[in-house]
Amino acid sequence: MTLKSFITGAVMAFITVLFLSCSGQKNRQPDIRNLEETLTHLCAPGYGGREAGSGQDSIVALSIARQMADYGFEPLFAGGPLHKFRVRDLESYNVVMVFRTGKRSAEHSGSVMLGAHYDHLGMGGPGSGSLKPDTLAIHPGADDNASGVAAVMETARLLAGRARRDKLGKDIIFAAFGAEEKGTLGSAKLADTLAQLEMLPSLMINLDMVGRLRDSVLQVSGTGTFEQADSLLTASMEATAPLVLKTSPGGYGPSDHSVFYRHRVPVLFFTTGAHTDYHTPFDTPDKINYDGMAAIVAYVTSIAREVCREGFQPVYGETAQPESSPERAAFKVSLGVIPDFTYEGEGFCAGTIIKGRPSDKAGMQNGDVVVQINDRPVKDINEYMDILGELEAGQRIRIIVRRNETLHHLVVQL
Repeated sequence: MTLKSFITGAVMAFITVLFLSCSGQKNRQPDIRNLEETLTHLCAPGYGGREAGSGQDSIVALSIARQMADYGFEPLFAGGPLHKFRVRDLESYNVVMVFRTGKRSAEHSGSVMLGAHYDHLGMGGPGSGSLKPDTLAIHPGADDNASGVAAVMETARLLAGRARRDKLGKDIIFAAFGAEEKGTLGSAKLADTLAQLEMLPSLMINLDMVGRLRDSVLQVSGTGTFEQADSLLTASMEATAPLVLKTSPGGYGPSDHSVFYRHRVPVLFFTTGAHTDYHTPFDTPDKINYDGMAAIVAYVTSIAREVCREGFQPVYGETAQPESSPERAAFKVSLGVIPDFTYEGEGFCAGTIIKGRPSDKAGMQNGDVVVQINDRPVKDINEYMDILGELEAGQRIRIIVRRNETLHHLVVQL
């Protein structure tokens, strides 16, 4: 062998090792480019805001299914990856696919579901749920919930890669739900279907609005829905980038995990919380924290991987059920307040105050807890919604809020 051929061979070997190393690293770590491309694609103007039941609905669902097929996922049901459903006059879809990780055995049992809703508000308008109901424009829904779909897809890709290398004890179910914005209709239909087939997952992980990580704070609900939750969250944190967790035990709430919890499935719900662009045309891809999304994906992947470990079985736990659930309604007035859905104390917690709206003009601040409206005490979000539904435009109301253990009396002009 000549010196030249030896050097050439050594260089080629080095390049091959480097390529395989980089490829392997990509399969083990969240790919920010994947996250950004998927999210931006879902916000494309051609999808018209991804409204459930629209002409673009099935096209969006199929695009998600094709990408998951590239990751090695196959349809969970014999009819294909799209789980079609109809509620009254609305027809929409869930994308339901599975990565099968091994043969059934005493150690290999059940599944972990990774879920996120893909629909949004379309063009907005009255009755759509938009906080700018007088503005007819595409509502891209970058954070709500293109971020959740992109993060769940990336988590599923990483888990599938891990399953190819190591033995996992549970199958991985991917679910992108339709018609969440219409009242968690798609997830409810899927949960009912899986219950009838005795195929409910061992754990349902739901990601809804995970694109606006601020100060590393990640909100996690469901820590009381299974016995091992707290230790699981702590152990998984040590293996990933540092996040500051804000946890709550409840398994109920205004997103898709709630319907699975009603079927006695343990759940974990991840979100970075609401913001002033929520349900407006200004929830756009350029405002997403992609590095933050990658940190969340790494964390959720670590959690899901541990749950998929042989012999790990989440043990269901009961949490307090709200006396009633606030239904989506077209109220006559709006204070311009986005709730903090993770708050579980007494009163109604204002997560985000929208600038220029009645609450902001009256001096309400983010984090204020409403304890009374006029002469009526506010025990929780349900009572707040009941009172709000009785108010009329033009009224002047008195609100008492708790801020840093001090009560403040505000006058709000509706």
